[in-house]
Amino acid sequence: MRTHIARSLWCAAVPGSGQNGWVSDEEDRAWPVLRIATPDDAAALMTLKQRLDEETSFMLLEPDERDTSTQTLAGHLEDVSRSGNSVVIVAGQHSGLAGYVELVGGKFRRNRTTTHVIIGVLAEASGQGIGTRLLAEAKRWAAARGLHRIELNVMAHNHRAIALYERMGFVHEGRRVDCLLIDGTFLDELSMAMILPAS
Repeated sequence: MRTHIARSLWCAAVPGSGQNGWVSDEEDRAWPVLRIATPDDAAALMTLKQRLDEETSFMLLEPDERDTSTQTLAGHLEDVSRSGNSVVIVAGQHSGLAGYVELVGGKFRRNRTTTHVIIGVLAEASGQGIGTRLLAEAKRWAAARGLHRIELNVMAHNHRAIALYERMGFVHEGRRVDCLLIDGTFLDELSMAMILPAS
């Protein structure tokens, strides 16, 4: 299915990432546009996260567990904008987002070159390469900032996501047995990671 998001060709400049410093590939003509989220995106990003919580059990939070305060999310995005190892990249425009990827960097000297991936793409936007583009841009962003390691957790039965991560260069590092309780069933979670090439 196609998304219902209006086309947009505007982006946010990100030094050292993408064509001419812009967050987008194919000379900024790819759809939907990828850009770094700002506090102004809080409402649209919250709507996206709530939709993801409702339409898939592959996200960690259940629908009634998320803090739905757009003010809190705007503050988080402001904090992220000042970070050298964390970022939120969205696909779409302010009025509607199809997906996002967040890199959450370590907060201490010993782990600040490692960042953790959180990613979500709406079901109606699946199959359009958005997840691939979001992860590729996250990798470029991290490499441009001298980060060394990107890691993630994925539910062991989420075969489509695992295949994507493998294609993007993530390798399996471990399995956490029965660590999640979903719809009354205990399920495993996989740990995956990649080491970025030295700059």
